[in-house]
Amino acid sequence: MPFSISEFNWQLIVIIVGISAAVSYVGDVLGMKIGKRRISLLGLRPRYTSTIVTMFTGIAVAILTLCAAAYTSESVRAAFFGVNYLEREIARLIQDQRERQDQLSQMEFELSMAYGDLRRMEGDLLSASRDLRDVKAELGSARIQVTELEKERARLDGQMELLSREKERMESDVAALRKETDDLRKGLEEMKGGRVIVFQGELLSQIAVESDASPNDIDAALSRLISSAAEAITVKNRESGMPIQAGDLPKVEISEALRKEIYDELGRSSGRKLLRLTAAMNVVLGQVVDSKVDIFDSKIVFRKDEILLTDKIRGGLAQNDASDLLYTMLKQINPKAVALGVLPDPISGTVGNIDSLEFFSVVDRINESRQPLVITFMAANDIYTEGPVNIRIVLEEEEE
Repeated sequence: MPFSISEFNWQLIVIIVGISAAVSYVGDVLGMKIGKRRISLLGLRPRYTSTIVTMFTGIAVAILTLCAAAYTSESVRAAFFGVNYLEREIARLIQDQRERQDQLSQMEFELSMAYGDLRRMEGDLLSASRDLRDVKAELGSARIQVTELEKERARLDGQMELLSREKERMESDVAALRKETDDLRKGLEEMKGGRVIVFQGELLSQIAVESDASPNDIDAALSRLISSAAEAITVKNRESGMPIQAGDLPKVEISEALRKEIYDELGRSSGRKLLRLTAAMNVVLGQVVDSKVDIFDSKIVFRKDEILLTDKIRGGLAQNDASDLLYTMLKQINPKAVALGVLPDPISGTVGNIDSLEFFSVVDRINESRQPLVITFMAANDIYTEGPVNIRIVLEEEEE
């Protein structure tokens, strides 16, 4: 271990050198005096006495040197007076050092093992981190799939709801068809035993009610609706060649529940309304006509003299051809009127009529004409939702 001169104990060195010089000087002086005087100690010869004095002088130098060194240096005193203790301490420290070294080696071994475990754990952590990234990616993909599945589920739920409503509607339709089948079966049975005067769904009468109608007005309208239906049934069967006897006049009824619904509906609604009375089922002669009343908004569909259809035709047509042509053109007016809001007859699907005399008069004029003609179908009067579509035909020669 390198050290510098400044690290020496110069004070101790100076004291030892000084004491040694002083003792040597005293011994030398003392020896000279003993030699000159030839002093003898313990009966020894002077030469031996001088030798003894010299020996004791050296001893004194050594003792004083030791005392000075011990006085001035703690380490020297420890070295002189505690050597055995120091040796024991050194031995103990060496043993402790060895034990510490062993412990350090053990700790280094354990540290090495721990470092190895740490490296393995780092590897495991890295692998776990990769697995976590993969799991996160799979989780993100799963979330997307879950979102898609939720959308699909919502779509399927919507379809299920639609299918459920469709099922309910179909069940309702099936129930209605079953009821209709039962009614038809019942009607057939009744037809076997009697004469059917009204068929289910047949329009018997209709009447318009103004928006400001009072309850009394509604009662009067229902009474006229019932009487018109009974009259229509009577006229229909008279025209069919099976007149109804006076005692068998049909009785048309509107149930109290239906009357209440009509009052409530007309009370809540505004504007002109149409009441249509139809047969709820087939009715055999002698039975009460169970009626059904539907309420519709009534508005003007065609104004009087409004042109419904116009076209150019060839004059001089045969009567059959002219008649067929007029029927074809009238059929074109029917869907147009229905599309614009005129209610058709529930059985025939027609919405209007034309005076037969006028119809055949037009046929004759077409047959007699030798010029191209312009034929125009016009509304004979204001036509409302309830109809009928009364038609007036205007026939003019085409201007050249």
